[in-house]
Amino acid sequence: MDKKKIIAPSAAVITAAAILTNVIWGTPFKLIKVMNTELGIDRALLGDQYIGQVLSVISIRFILAGLMTLVFAMCIKQNIFKVTKKQWGDVVLMGLVSTTAAYFFFNIGNVNISSTINSTILAQSTIFFAVILAHFAYKNDKLTTKKTAALMIGFAGLTISQIKGGTSLTDLFSFSFTGEGFMLIYGLLAALATMLAKKLGSTLNSFVMTGWNLVIGGFVLLLIGLSMGGDLSIITWTPLGIILLIILAAASAIPFSLWYWCAQYANLSELSVYKFIMPISGSILSVILGEKFTVPLLVGLALVCLSIIMMNYSPHKQKKELQQTKLGSVK
Repeated sequence: MDKKKIIAPSAAVITAAAILTNVIWGTPFKLIKVMNTELGIDRALLGDQYIGQVLSVISIRFILAGLMTLVFAMCIKQNIFKVTKKQWGDVVLMGLVSTTAAYFFFNIGNVNISSTINSTILAQSTIFFAVILAHFAYKNDKLTTKKTAALMIGFAGLTISQIKGGTSLTDLFSFSFTGEGFMLIYGLLAALATMLAKKLGSTLNSFVMTGWNLVIGGFVLLLIGLSMGGDLSIITWTPLGIILLIILAAASAIPFSLWYWCAQYANLSELSVYKFIMPISGSILSVILGEKFTVPLLVGLALVCLSIIMMNYSPHKQKKELQQTKLGSVK
């Protein structure tokens, strides 16, 4: 019986999907703060319970995102419960690192940094940490002169974005351990999680793996939040707040689905070029919602975006991969 040939999408369609993915990935930074305000999660009112409440509510986002991803997996005829003991171990480990640990630091850092644009820029440190870690972990992914230059430009951008003015070194830079420091720790953990996913090499479908690690990691994050004083019963669950929570969950589930779909037809180095769009998207949304774009933030953002493009873009390689994409087909 003849197999039905499925033609791969055009390079233009893949490019559009990759751009949309990164636009969506840039939106949560500001939306999280807007949602917290809408739900009455206020530092002045909650005091010591504030961080616990932040973590408790945001954990629901990841649980919902995981459930959305699992539903999608079932829609593409994946058995989400056909998981071996070894695969469950991989799922739990990934959930604890990529969801629980990484987003523990991300969400505390995000609410402790006054400028969402600054948070968006600092979160891109995960790309720089990934390049550095890859140099030591993989023989075929060493630092080159171009990558080293890109890293220097990127870290210069991260540093410049922290400038707030003043005459002394302490006054010149905006930095706190539980704010900017936690966001950098998030960047390192996110990079480690990417490497861990490659090392595990699980045979489990990526959608099933991601769905379960979001659910499990989100549940553990919920327990941590509750242990730190979080209490979901005192949240002001307004319709807008619930809608924002669902949007944030979708902003995790949908981009991953799109990114994985793109990865079936294009090389990741080709797709990664578009990651510079994420901080731009997050920054634009922040400005639309009332934040000010200072000169240091603008310069820092420009340098970080330039660094990301430099590390991932190779004209000859891009042309070859796009040609392969046009000729490709679904396996």
